[in-house]
Order: sequence, then C-alpha cells, then structure tokens
Amino acid sequence: MRSQLTRSVFRRLLSNEGFTFRCQSQTFLLQRHRHHASNLLLRSSPRRTLFGFSRKPPRKPKDPDLVPGFSKMVDLGVMNNIHARPPPAPELVTAWRAFFEYKNTRKEPINNLQAKYILRLFKHLQGIREQVDEEGRLTAEDLRKARFAFLRMPNDKKDLHSTMAREIHNALNSIADPDADASILARKQLIRALALTGDSLEARDLVMESEAERQAETKAEGQTKPRLPRVKEWNMILEGFMREDNEEELLRTFEMAEQHGVFYNRESQRIMTGFYASKDDVKATKEWYTKPMPNPGVPLPSTMSTLLRFCIRNREIEWSRTIFRGLLEMNPKKGDWDVVLQWAAGAMGKGVEDVERMIQVMIRHNQDNESVTPDIDTINGLVDLAMSLQDPYLAERYIALGLKLGIHPDARTFILQMSYRVDAGDLTGAQAAYDALQSEEVLNNEDLPAINKYIRALCVSKMNYYDRITSITSDLEERKKKLEADTVSALSMMYLQRDEINELSDLLQTQVYHYTAAERQRLIDAFISFCLDRNTNTVRAWEAYSIMRTILDELSVPERTSLMNEFFARGRCDMACHVFGHMRQHPLPDRRPVLDTYIQCFLGIASLGDSEYLDMVHNMLKMDSTVEPNTKLYNSLILAYTECEDADRALQFWEDITNSTEGPSYTTLEIVFRACGRKPFGDKIARSIWNKMRGMEIEVTKEVFAAYVAALAGQGKFEEARDMVGVGEKELGIKVDWNLLGTFYNALPGQNRKDLVEKWAKETYLVAWAELEKLGQTEQKEGHRLFNMPKREMKA
Repeated sequence: MRSQLTRSVFRRLLSNEGFTFRCQSQTFLLQRHRHHASNLLLRSSPRRTLFGFSRKPPRKPKDPDLVPGFSKMVDLGVMNNIHARPPPAPELVTAWRAFFEYKNTRKEPINNLQAKYILRLFKHLQGIREQVDEEGRLTAEDLRKARFAFLRMPNDKKDLHSTMAREIHNALNSIADPDADASILARKQLIRALALTGDSLEARDLVMESEAERQAETKAEGQTKPRLPRVKEWNMILEGFMREDNEEELLRTFEMAEQHGVFYNRESQRIMTGFYASKDDVKATKEWYTKPMPNPGVPLPSTMSTLLRFCIRNREIEWSRTIFRGLLEMNPKKGDWDVVLQWAAGAMGKGVEDVERMIQVMIRHNQDNESVTPDIDTINGLVDLAMSLQDPYLAERYIALGLKLGIHPDARTFILQMSYRVDAGDLTGAQAAYDALQSEEVLNNEDLPAINKYIRALCVSKMNYYDRITSITSDLEERKKKLEADTVSALSMMYLQRDEINELSDLLQTQVYHYTAAERQRLIDAFISFCLDRNTNTVRAWEAYSIMRTILDELSVPERTSLMNEFFARGRCDMACHVFGHMRQHPLPDRRPVLDTYIQCFLGIASLGDSEYLDMVHNMLKMDSTVEPNTKLYNSLILAYTECEDADRALQFWEDITNSTEGPSYTTLEIVFRACGRKPFGDKIARSIWNKMRGMEIEVTKEVFAAYVAALAGQGKFEEARDMVGVGEKELGIKVDWNLLGTFYNALPGQNRKDLVEKWAKETYLVAWAELEKLGQTEQKEGHRLFNMPKREMKA
C-alpha cells in the first residue's frame, strides 16, 4: 500500500524531530527555506560563566493589567457564548465588589465595554438570586456603590449606563427597606443618571411624577404654602437637553419648570445662554442673557467666560463692551474680575501692559478685600485666553507678568505651558514645563492630557527623543496612571520601528484593557495601517500582526482578511496562510473564516503557486461544515490548482460546478480554459466545453474567447487556434486586438510556433501587432520569448 506520509514528514522523522503544528516563529519564517542542518551547524555551544553562575534569567513579560474582578466578568461572558457552566455565584459577587471598589477609589469612569459585561453579570446574578444563598447575592450596599460609580460618565457610548441606572434603581426598590429619604435620594440619582446619559425626556417624566406626588401629599396634609421647587433637578434636565442639542425640548422644559415655580436664575441663564452661544445664534444669545430674573444677581463667571468667547468669534465687540461694563457696576467678585481682564485682553485688544495697569487698579480699589486680589487663577485665565487665540508668545508674557507681580506658577500654569509649547513645536520648552510640573501637586489627573500630547509630539518628531519618552512613561507607570489610546498608538509605532517587541508587548498589556471599544479599534486601525504600508519591513509587519492577534483579539474577519492578502501581496504565502489558520482555529465563531475568506485565500495561493499551503487550506475547507461551496469558491480552487501545476485536479471542480444549481459563470469559463491549456491533451476538454457553449447559443465575450484560443495554443495547436481567431472575427464579431494576439503568442510552446504567429499576425493584423510590440519581450531561460503582457488580477 502506498504511504500517505509526505516528504516533509519523513524528513522530520529522520531528523529526530517531533511532528507538531504550531505558529511559526519569526526566526523560522525568515529561514524557512534553509536546510535544517545549517541550523545545527550554526547553533552556539553551551557555555558556563565565571564561578559557574549562569546568565541572567530570561526577561519575564508583564501580565495583563485588568481592573480587579473584570476577568471573572469576562469569563462569565465566554461561558455564555459557548453555552458552558458559569462561574460560581459567590465568585461573581466578589468580582463585582472588587471592581466597583477599584472604580470608586480611583474615581475612574466605567466605559461601555466594561458596562456590557457588568450588565450581563447583573442579570445573571438577579436571575439566580432565589437559587443561591446570601454569599451569592448582591446586597443593597453593593448596588449603591455601583450606582455611584455609574454616575461618572466616560467619553464613550452611554446607553448601557442608563440601562444599568434603571436596573439598579429597580433592584434597590425590590430588596431595600422602604425609607422616605432613601427613596428620594434614589430617585434623584436616577434622574441625574438619565440626564447625563441622553435620556432627559425620561428624567423629566420622573420629575413630573415627583412633582405630582408632592402636590398630592401637600393637599392630603392640608398645607396651603407650596413646597420649595426642585430647582437642581430641573436644571439637570435643562443641561441634559443642552448636551443632546434638543432645542425644542429644552424650551418646553424651561416652560414646564416655570409652571412648577422654578423661575429664571443664574444657573438656568448659564445653560440657556451657553446653548445658543455654542450655536453662534447672536439674537437668541442676547435675548436669553438679558432676560429678566425675579432675583437679579451677578452672572456666573462661567457664563461670562462663554459670552466672551462668543463675542470674539462673532465680532460682537460693542455688545461685549455693554455687558462687561454692566458687570463692573455690579460689584464683581474675584472670578468676575478675572473674566473682565480676559475681556480687556481678548475683545478690546488691550496689551500686556494695559492688563497690568488694570490689575493695579483692581488691587487699589479692593485693598480692604483680599478675596479680590489677583492670584495665579487670574494669570491662568489670561494664559488660557492666549491659547484660544493661538498666541504662545502672548501666553509666555502673561506668565512673566505674573512673576513680576509676585504670583508664582502652579500646576495648572505648567500644564497650560506644556500644552501650548507642544502646539508651537517647542519640545525643549515643553520638557522644561514638564520638569517644573514634577514639583507641584496635581489633583484629579489634570496633567495627563498635556503629558499625553507631549509624548505623542516626541514620538512623531524627527529627532531621537527615545530616552526622554521612556523617562516620562516610567514616571507615569510609577504613578499608576494610564496613557490615552492615541498615545499608546504613537508609542507602539515607535517601538515597532525600533524592533523593540518586548517593550511594545508590555506597553499594550498594561494599557489596552482599560480602553473603550472605540479606543481599541483606533489602536487596531493604527496597527493595520502599519502592516499595510509597503514601506514597512515584512518581518516588522508580521511582528505587528502577531502582537495584535494576541492582545487585540477583536480583529474582525475583514480586517484579518486584509492582512492575509497583504502578506500574499508581499510574496509570503506562509505568513498569509498562518493568518488564515489563526482565523480557522479561533474559538469564537464570528472570528472564523467565511466563504469569501476561503476564496481570497485560494486566490492568494494561486498568485504564488504554493502547493503545500494549498493542500493545507483545502483540508481546512473540507473540515469546515459552516461553508457551503458555490461557483466562486470552485473558481478559486480551479485557479489555485492550475497555478500549482495540477490541472487534472483543477478540472475536477469543473464537474462540481456543472452539477450545481448555480452553474458556471463567464469567469468560470475563462478559468477552465486556462486549466485546459495547462493539462496534457486539455484541448479535447476545451473543445467539448466550447461546442456546448455554441450549441446553447451562449454569448461569447472577448475574454472567454481569448482564453479558449489560449487553451488551444497551449496544446501546440497553432493552426486550429489561428483559424479560431478568424472565426471569432467573422462569426462572433470579436475584434482582433493586441491582447488577443499577445495571449495567443505567449500560450504557444516553443519559439518556432511563436515565430509562425508573428509572421501570420504581421501579414493579417499589422496594426494590432504593432501595438503589441510596444509592450516589449522578455527572453526566458528555456530560450523562447514572451511579450510583457499586463498581469491579470486573480479573480473568481
């Protein structure tokens, strides 16, 4: 019986190697064509160092940095997806508590990806609540901590945050003891959560229900004096509609608030004026700012700051003069004075010297009131204004003015300074600001955006700032602070360019598991762009893919397919097929190859003619019960086997196509004729197919006709192919052009037959032949010549 073992298997057995299937390492991928013996000869011999001590232990990669408890939530999701037994309820409750303890301690928002797993965990625990003991149940305190954590909004989708707010609210009502104060607080928290997450309509309905209940209680108690209105709740809803950019409901809510005793006040002035100022609606902004208040007062500094920038954008300088002079007549406080100084500098065009004189006047007029003395907040406001005007030189002058007045910079000053110096391209100055910032106390991580911007600027700079970058990232790591996704993307590209794969892996392991789905996708897009860039070395592209596959595993099938095709285009069939193999072996069904993936893979193999990987992928197809073959798949298989010099096997798929309900396409006919030209005595099959086509009166395209002529020519049938060209011109109306003649010429074996084509074409189709000759010819190793025909794209 003939052995089914391949030569590679025998070679491995004779070399005393284990026969394993695994992903090829970088070294093997680079040296796959070298003989195994060369590796044995070049392998370094073992050595012992002084005193018998071995070399330092191998570097240990960092473990993934996950939020405590989150891995158990992911385990629950995986078990649900594969319909397996979930983790025990007590372990899940412990994970819940650890997660929210971490989030509340660090005041860190919950992103949408984390909220997805939390919601699944919550529903699971609530569903089995009556089936487990107390250790497997969430307590009221657990739910309150979660409710508090979900009030911190991420820069991400917030739909699941509103869902969790409702679920927690309902769960607390069902398990907690009824308490009036607790019930009022719970409703306030729910209203706030809904207003923050884009469900302001629902929040307004809750407020209306609450108002109706209060009115009913007032009547029941016989009170004649109405209770104080819920000003904060109504303002929260107004602000919610402002964020949602819903003008109609914003105005309706304002009217409803007035009907319930919430009259126009400084806070609602800030909201309404800010809404129309953001739209640069001059008329409405002026109307809402000048709208009378029952209890007039000095506008909030934030309102005046918004109006200042509104006036600068819309050139409303005269109106700004009116409102700020009115502000000065209201005995302004320190925050108002700061905005007045910004108005003088930004809208009225006052220079630094003029601002200094105004500050001196401000000090003289308020000698008895130290609270109005200018401080570093005053200077920072002026610096921030200069940044909005994109004038870094002016910002530096304001900082110098502060020093002249004895006002020393604080953390906020250095953060602003670092930011505008980076924008101006002054990286040395930004480093000085960063160094100065290290001695200041920073609250609420307000320095992180500027530091991230600085790191990104260093990464893309033409200068080598590697040591500076590593120093800054090390400082942040010691502080246990996370980098922004765009910063990690820039650092990743830098590490890849420097071939520092271990550092890149550590960076991603400690950062990416804290990002939102959108941020992770931006990272994936950066890695894919790096891999698809033809200026990227192939080995680096493979390393980038390997790390991405390991750490950013949510790569979609189309993204993986594009990477597979890129390696095919680079001539690396081994790498491309390993990308395909990783898809095929993925545990999640939505990451496995689909029909089009197989087609793309077979076309790629056809372009490189690698029979070993063709057999491997074809065997994977045979074992894949989710893929139903169609004509395009069979076409790709015919192409692949034809280009791998196995035309006999290729033509077996022609029978599968003819026996299918879909049947052949015009592309199928082209591909089959190409296979016939490669198969010994394939002209018989080609004639049979041609005769059936003619008998069925199928319209013949010029591409199919050229393929049939090439099939005849490939078997050395010069006269028959020549006559067929004439038939096509007379009976089928196919014009003889340079492409048909070039296909005919190149398909014929032997130079003597090609010379006959040249002689015949010059006599019969001189113009088309002249066009063909412009392409030029290349002499082959066997001695014959071929025209440099454009390479046709492999299509199924």
